[in-house]
Amino acid sequence: MKIHLAPELVEPVASGLLGGITVDEGPTPEQIAVLQAVVGHLWKRPDIDVASLTPLDAEGLAKRVSDAQVRHFLVGVLMTLELCRHPETETQIAQVEQYAGALSIAGEPLDVIRTWITVGAKEANEDLRRFREEKEDEEDEPSLLDRSRSHTELDPELAEKIGKLADLPEGTLGRGYIEFHRKFGYAMPGTEFVPTFSNAMFVAHDLNHVISGYSPTGQGEIALGAMEFAMNDSEGTWSRFLSSLSIHEAGMSRLENFEAKEATLTRPGAADLVGEAFDRGNQCTRDFSRIDHLAMAEWPLEEVRAHFGVVPLAGGDWLSK
Repeated sequence: MKIHLAPELVEPVASGLLGGITVDEGPTPEQIAVLQAVVGHLWKRPDIDVASLTPLDAEGLAKRVSDAQVRHFLVGVLMTLELCRHPETETQIAQVEQYAGALSIAGEPLDVIRTWITVGAKEANEDLRRFREEKEDEEDEPSLLDRSRSHTELDPELAEKIGKLADLPEGTLGRGYIEFHRKFGYAMPGTEFVPTFSNAMFVAHDLNHVISGYSPTGQGEIALGAMEFAMNDSEGTWSRFLSSLSIHEAGMSRLENFEAKEATLTRPGAADLVGEAFDRGNQCTRDFSRIDHLAMAEWPLEEVRAHFGVVPLAGGDWLSK
């Protein structure tokens, strides 16, 4: 998608987003840093000091922004900002819900966050899991959709299929996938039990890492989710982005053999990485997250990136680090 915001709207929209996090004792330093990064990278206005703006209320923001696509995206940004408050509060959630209501946007991610704060992480994770399962075909590698989603069986046939990518020339997408796994010490799909997600999902997800250039760190996972959401803010990308935030930022998710992290976006450079990710996703000419990646395995990685309009990552991608 393309989020077009007229120059004269940048400051009032930033003021509206600030209003969405002005609760309790005011926005936290992390929330301000992330909002500043979005305004600076996505809307090219690093000169605006968001902390000094006068917050704009929900109705005021709704009067300024009428485009449904922009409204949906802004609620996604508000969701990001609310999960950057630690600890999360009912007043923060109610504030974002008020803004979402004024913008006429509803969605399962907002309900999941409400469940988390009012009922508990276990119930919220169940809701998020069901929501993601409804969109499972959207995030699985298309050529692997007919494979078992069992979490208790190995898949030697898949392991052999993926292993053949190592024979592709250096610099291709498929060879990059192999090098990604080797660099970060990941087992190849089909060679070990996967307790949470299907092999088909992991194949697509890691190929998205290869194309986007993001490392599989906490901030890299959040940035990939932000980039996918900005490319195509479907319910599927919204749920995946919420999953990344819940695991790596909010400390909400409960995954087997993984301890959820909190305040990842306070790490040096992390807020700017996410702001840049929104911009990179917005600049893409096509959505690379929901394609038959393996059908492009023989393509040079740079050609794949050019095909989808993926601009270079400012700090260098995982291949160069």
